[in-house]
Amino acid sequence: MTDSFAELEEDFLRITAETVFCTATTVDAAGRPRNRMLHPIFIVRDRSPLGWALTGRTPLKVSHLAANPHVACAYWTTSHDTVFVDCATVWGEDEQEKERAWELFLETPEPLGWGLDGMVGYGPDRWRNPIFTPLRLEPWRVQVMRGEEYPRGELTGRVWRLGRR
Repeated sequence: MTDSFAELEEDFLRITAETVFCTATTVDAAGRPRNRMLHPIFIVRDRSPLGWALTGRTPLKVSHLAANPHVACAYWTTSHDTVFVDCATVWGEDEQEKERAWELFLETPEPLGWGLDGMVGYGPDRWRNPIFTPLRLEPWRVQVMRGEEYPRGELTGRVWRLGRR
């Protein structure tokens, strides 16, 4: 367990940016898991990770997150670098937050960001378009493992938890 997210930050941001998509798991009201692909961008704010995913408010996703607002995200590279991120989620409703998420995806270089071409479907309304739904990811636990650690038997990697500084 690490005391500071800074000890994981470089590998965390590199692996999540290189992988782009993660497997995200939610659970329904009965506690049954469901996996889906998600495309979040993480930044570091106030020495902690924070992410946004631009995703659709499908009935299933909305009901899962209403029953349990937590999501587990898993990233894996072909070199066996892995990141596991356990998050609380909040739908971005605030106009300023929606604009910040829009700008993050617009300004982040591809393939992690979308650039202008990926945003044209939203039209002149941009982040005000009703189909634009940012989901804020507030990590409370992050685990990072580099592929080079596996042959040495280091199977837990480095773990950070919110509140441990």
